[in-house]
Amino acid sequence: MNLLEELLSRFAAVGEHPAVVGEGYAASYARLLEMVVDYEEQLRASECERTIVALIADYSVASIALLIALWRRQNTVALMTNRSEPQQVALTNLCQAQWLVRLDDPAVPQWSRCDQHVTDPLLRKLRDAGEPGLIIFSSGSTGAPKASVHRALPLLERHRVRKRCLSTIAFLLFDHVGGLNTLFYVLFNGGKLVIPQARTPLSVAKAIATYQVQAMTTSPTFLNLLLLSGAAQSHDLTSLEVINYGTEPMPDSTLRALNLLLPGTRLSQSYGLTETGIVPARSEGSDSGWLRLGDEHCAVRVVDGMLEIKSATSMMGYVNEPSPFTEDGYFRTGDAVQQKGPYVKILGRRSEVINVGGEKVYPAEIENVLKELPNVVDVAVSHERHAIAGHLVTATFRVREMEGLSAFKQRLHAFCRDRLAAFQIPRKVVLTQEPLHSQRFKKHRAAGKEIKH
Repeated sequence: MNLLEELLSRFAAVGEHPAVVGEGYAASYARLLEMVVDYEEQLRASECERTIVALIADYSVASIALLIALWRRQNTVALMTNRSEPQQVALTNLCQAQWLVRLDDPAVPQWSRCDQHVTDPLLRKLRDAGEPGLIIFSSGSTGAPKASVHRALPLLERHRVRKRCLSTIAFLLFDHVGGLNTLFYVLFNGGKLVIPQARTPLSVAKAIATYQVQAMTTSPTFLNLLLLSGAAQSHDLTSLEVINYGTEPMPDSTLRALNLLLPGTRLSQSYGLTETGIVPARSEGSDSGWLRLGDEHCAVRVVDGMLEIKSATSMMGYVNEPSPFTEDGYFRTGDAVQQKGPYVKILGRRSEVINVGGEKVYPAEIENVLKELPNVVDVAVSHERHAIAGHLVTATFRVREMEGLSAFKQRLHAFCRDRLAAFQIPRKVVLTQEPLHSQRFKKHRAAGKEIKH
């Protein structure tokens, strides 16, 4: 029995158990199975098989069933959510899609044919082998999005061994590698996927309390917002048995606050990239930023302080970029790490390193300190180029209440005097009450212009 057939057999076995629930609706595994079969018949009738399909959707019963049906008909699926219309058109062209499916109404797919020819060698390889595929796009926050081509089945294989059946909230997006990992963990183990009404602290906290959610995977930025909004304190979140966090370094202050608020919840750091899939990880402890990566199917090494990964779930390559793999098959992640025996701590992206007169520092190190400053909700540290020093540290502070910039700078320098080295203290400061994160709840940083004096 192949993996997708096995998945459907598990749907049949749990039958009327709730599979997907949300505000005002619920769908059982029996209903999900019925929808997969119906979509397969539609795909067969339309001859939508062994081709490239762009699927524009977020979590819903229909999008989940359609994704499985598309893979069952040996298609490669390019997933997209929350993109502007011009970018969606550009990405549809980039992945050479021959079909486009939109689920603006989460229950009614809208189909259209695309006049595209499949010329990319990786996409042709999947098509010719009759192997289900997946295309995941990077966020494009630092340039044009990259299109990562994956074999779909290796991403699912890790869930074949049965684990605990948990009620889990769908937070990371449908086109996020971590979101897909969460989805198929739930489906393979007969759990319940809870879809919040919105990805806001209030909606997520309400869904956790209402549906007694046991597991959540999210970002440190969102966890910080959950705490600062008061939603975590005003709702009963004690059903949470585990919170997995990743995508960016976790501030010590947020980790401490979560441990105090939810002492019975295990806090576990995860690690994964669009290019590698989710890497097996085990945190040193709920109060620790150190984690152990890899297993018998995933090799990890550190070269010159940079993390490299060789995994069965790694992508085949990019559609629009040269191969990023080393000659022996490792992916250069671009993440700098510290090592402590078998454990590593993620410092941040190499591209974000700040070099002030030869002294190197990562933004998260400075943010970890600056977040403790009174009246600060969040802070994003970056740099501006300097003709002599190389870089100068800059910081944008999201504050609870606006205050005079001059007075704030005085407080900032007094606060930092015994906590940061002189070269780490921000030279340029901006105050705002606007969010400092992307729609994917990841810290948004941007380097500024050159400073000559």
